[in-house]
Amino acid sequence: MITIKEMKTKQELTKFVKFPFSLYDKNSNWVPPLVNDELESMDPEKNPVFKNAEARFFLAYKNNKPVGRIAAIINHIEINEQGKPKMRFGWFDAIDDLEVTKALIAQVEKIGRANNLNWIEGPVGFSNMEKAGMLIEGFEYLNTM
Repeated sequence: MITIKEMKTKQELTKFVKFPFSLYDKNSNWVPPLVNDELESMDPEKNPVFKNAEARFFLAYKNNKPVGRIAAIINHIEINEQGKPKMRFGWFDAIDDLEVTKALIAQVEKIGRANNLNWIEGPVGFSNMEKAGMLIEGFEYLNTM
């Protein structure tokens, strides 16, 4: 069974940020993020994007072990400018398990429905000025910067 838990406290958000460290620990080409930079980007007191956006962060667990993560993001400026009621998702990483992926995406859909947002897009960051996309193959190659 897959359980989705929201990460709210600094300790929980640190687990969220550090999840990929265990997921990609055997991939010599993986370049880890700077943990403090990631945590600061998720802090409404430090990141000005939160003046016009909301984000919630989730970890998926299977047999009490973290197996995936996702962020659900509402960017109000983008919604107003585009006139399109949409959610964003980002920070998406998961084990190779379709049920985990479905559970994480369903969490974003649930938040979207609760906010009358009928579309989702991602993986993207808080705004269009941040990282976007995901790697699904080619893990044996060096990352681009």
